[in-house]
Amino acid sequence: ARVLNYSDVSYDEEGMPTIETKIMVKLQLNLPWKPVLAWPWGVTYKVDPDSFLIQSHVESWDVEPLEGVKQIFRKATVQI
Repeated sequence: ARVLNYSDVSYDEEGMPTIETKIMVKLQLNLPWKPVLAWPWGVTYKVDPDSFLIQSHVESWDVEPLEGVKQIFRKATVQI
């Protein structure tokens, strides 16, 4: 995985510390034609300012479902 973005701590409208990350995920499926799936994956954490425990973990994928399925049936154009 390659880091695409990492934000310093910011604060949401309620004053809760928020950290955002985005990485490029690549994985190769163990199929005869060795397809490589790749998509940007983001995580947003909200942290309790008193206990420093994560209060919220929200994931996002920047790929349409159909595009993800299409990647399975394409011949790999990149190596991992």
